[in-house]
Amino acid sequence: MPEPAALVPVAVNWTQGGSVVEVEGSFDNWQSRQALHRSGNREFAIVKMLPPGVYQYKFIVDGEWKYAPDQPAMYDEMGNVNNVLEVQEYVPEILDSLDSFLAPSSPPDSYNNALFTADDFAKEPPACPPHLHLTLLNVPQIPESPNLLPRPQHVVLNHVYNDRSNTLTGVQVMGTTHRYRSKYITVVFIKPNSV
Repeated sequence: MPEPAALVPVAVNWTQGGSVVEVEGSFDNWQSRQALHRSGNREFAIVKMLPPGVYQYKFIVDGEWKYAPDQPAMYDEMGNVNNVLEVQEYVPEILDSLDSFLAPSSPPDSYNNALFTADDFAKEPPACPPHLHLTLLNVPQIPESPNLLPRPQHVVLNHVYNDRSNTLTGVQVMGTTHRYRSKYITVVFIKPNSV
């Protein structure tokens, strides 16, 4: 029987004001609401004990469903915007017990430097996987938060992608998204088209 995952304390905060603030989410499959405690003039907070994983949640502020625009958010399957939280297990680093890292040796046949043949140049290029068309530059904006990008799928990370929309004429827009832990960094390159 596998050992249950250790619970991690996580603070859930709301900083947008209100009188009564509650939170509901996928922590318990959207089954219950928990009230946040006032921790300042416009701030509310609660500490939840959660196993490692990714959770979606939303706030109920004075009876109205809202998401926090200052926290990570993503679209759900029905197109709603929910805040998202990734809980990671804390693993303390014990550096004294680590030996120096030795890379495994590569077999010579993995880098044999075989020359290209005429058949290699006659082949069709591989088809672009369909999920690479669903990049951040090709996703419609959220009307109430035009600067908010949805959480990217892991399959589009570390690829260069191109904006297919016709809204920007005369410019070429390219971008790439990388992940560092729970943060996503998107770099966008805009270049005028040469005439």
